[in-house]
Amino acid sequence: MSSSQNSNLSVKNPYGSIGNSFKTKRENSSEFEYRFSGIKCKCDIESPCQEAWKEGTLDPGRRFFGCSRYKDPSKRCNFFLWVDPPYSERARDVIKGLKMKIMKKDEEIHKGVVEYNFVEKKMLVLHEQCKSLEKKNDELVQLLQKKKRKVFKYKFLFMLVLVWFVMKLFN
Repeated sequence: MSSSQNSNLSVKNPYGSIGNSFKTKRENSSEFEYRFSGIKCKCDIESPCQEAWKEGTLDPGRRFFGCSRYKDPSKRCNFFLWVDPPYSERARDVIKGLKMKIMKKDEEIHKGVVEYNFVEKKMLVLHEQCKSLEKKNDELVQLLQKKKRKVFKYKFLFMLVLVWFVMKLFN
């Protein structure tokens, strides 16, 4: 199929709405854009094309048309029409396995995030403790310098007194 080629695929609507076909257009080699139009439910409202991803769905990712009022049970008409054919058992097993792997990776990521947050909080506590210890260290250094100056003064005074005493002795 070339990049600009369109194909019309007919979907039989059991409720007989007018214009019941959808078109697929290939945009590029890796991505398809699907355009669905004209599929209407019993309410005579255009039905959106959706993907089945609910937990417990037999064919997750399989596309379908459904009543656009599906969220309001009192107004919906329960219209439902599969777009894609059913998956094979192998496809279902592969999808289920991939979903399980994704769930496991999501759990690992969640655990990693929780651990990261714990470590980050611990680092903040340690950072605050480090700042507190640095402040105490600075205070002790200043106190030590004051003590050293005092000791130096006393040593100097002692030396003066000693020199004076020795001079008195020899005089």
